[in-house]
Amino acid sequence: MVIVSLFFRRRIPWTFLVALAFILPALRSSAEDQIIKNDGSVITGRIIRASDGRVMVESHTSNGGILTGLYYISDIKSISMAVPADVAKVQAPNVAAADVIAALEPQIKQFAGLPADWVVGAMAQLGEAYSETGQTDKALAIYNQIIGLYPGSAYESVAKAGEAGLSLKAGRIDEALAAVQPIVNRANQDIAPSPSDGALYANAFLVYGQVLEAQMKPQQALEAYLTVKTMFYQNPTLVAQADQFAKNLRDHHPGLGIE
Repeated sequence: MVIVSLFFRRRIPWTFLVALAFILPALRSSAEDQIIKNDGSVITGRIIRASDGRVMVESHTSNGGILTGLYYISDIKSISMAVPADVAKVQAPNVAAADVIAALEPQIKQFAGLPADWVVGAMAQLGEAYSETGQTDKALAIYNQIIGLYPGSAYESVAKAGEAGLSLKAGRIDEALAAVQPIVNRANQDIAPSPSDGALYANAFLVYGQVLEAQMKPQQALEAYLTVKTMFYQNPTLVAQADQFAKNLRDHHPGLGIE
């Protein structure tokens, strides 16, 4: 095995868009992963893990060998990577929180920090599963990890929405609202959100709807849930949650609709 490590400047800003990460989950073995760097060069192969600000990739050489490369995340413009099977299987509706935790913990340990939508989506789902099972400290740690690994990125909204959800469950309604309101306002001004942004906004709208329910504003809460279903529908797990929240709300308020 030949090992090649490539070192570049560590603090080059990176942007990314993996538009279909939540729409077309597939087995990782079905296609090679692809990294596009800031300088336009392309690396194809199998992403092994992310650690310490770098990504390890295994690529096959022309003579049948395997080349292992390390690439700084700060040098990466975008990543195309299929959702791992263990992650995809818990994106289905009504998966038990314990099963989510069992499936996602090793995946997050392996890939946290990778600039891919499915990674942050899985981190948010893991945080919610921790919250559902009463492991608030672990949930908060996951949200703080998102902020630490993706500073200044749109992914911070996922962490803030998760933290708002914890505040809501603790009865701190005003605190929860203050956390998600800026994200909701930004989403409402985004007339053409990308699939990537839509998946990020959905987390905030789910919490926003629950906050409105707690404030005894069922009509506005229903609108928030339906917004996830109609506008920010890229993550099927979040859409299923929105659908269930809307159904529960209507069960308690027969005839409820939106203007």
